[in-house]
Amino acid sequence: MKKPLSLFLLIITLILLVASIYFSAFILTPTLLSQVDEGKDKNHISFQDYSLPEPETIRFQNGTLRLRGWYFKHSKKQNCGMILLHGFSESKMQMLSYAPSFWKRGCSLFMYDARAHGESDGKYSTFGYHEKMDLERAVEYFSEIDNTPEDRIGIFGVNLGAATALQFADGQFDYGFIIADTSFKDMRSYVEQSYSIAYSRMIRFITPLSLSIAELRGDLLVNDVSPLNTAKFITKPVLLLHDKNEKTIDPSGSELIFQNLKTKFKKIFYYEDSFVLKDEKKILTEEYDGHIEIFLKEYRLASK
Repeated sequence: MKKPLSLFLLIITLILLVASIYFSAFILTPTLLSQVDEGKDKNHISFQDYSLPEPETIRFQNGTLRLRGWYFKHSKKQNCGMILLHGFSESKMQMLSYAPSFWKRGCSLFMYDARAHGESDGKYSTFGYHEKMDLERAVEYFSEIDNTPEDRIGIFGVNLGAATALQFADGQFDYGFIIADTSFKDMRSYVEQSYSIAYSRMIRFITPLSLSIAELRGDLLVNDVSPLNTAKFITKPVLLLHDKNEKTIDPSGSELIFQNLKTKFKKIFYYEDSFVLKDEKKILTEEYDGHIEIFLKEYRLASK
């Protein structure tokens, strides 16, 4: 009786181990869930549709990792620059729809594919753990080529980009301000919630082991991936936005981040829709763009 039971337990253990290893790959490579074929789509881009000029294609290094993106130099630059960071399983093309909001306000733009996304190098996405160091290099490089001081460069991010921006902004680096749209509060809770919604609540049984394996594969510390914790050290202006309709990232997370922010110059808004269709193009809603406009006007007054 003991032998069949031991064999059964061994089989179950092996199944859970294999499932955890397999699941860890999905955690670190979100593009597997939504393939980004940038090479196919970029030939059909009309930057004029976004009221933008043709960008300069740029490449910059963080160690051995090469990241690729676009640089839009504003001819009437108002001494400001914006770095736009895309979300999970997306590419820099996602940020074109947000770009006009900052371009019309006289800011040069810089957007790039995060590691393991689009045209950039990298095998794994680490939820901001390594991406924040890529962003440090991006700020330095953008400042060099645009001749804009680092403290006049704002960072706007969506989803993964938002979480990366908030982890970057923990007081170690120079930058202007942060606008974070629908950031998760920490990696562990995001993985548990998003994948249980996508698959089944049963997946929570293998999540702890999968995250431990992901730590080894991605060379990261899961508990250190926490915009909620880094918020305690952020002293620059922050605007938090959150999509009320986003099911995989609980809006309460943004509220907790907001409460944790050390800076006194902070705002938070929840929205229903960020885009509307006009002439078959996605444009930001007046409400969404209005929140950005109010924040930028008050920030510029506060920063003088």
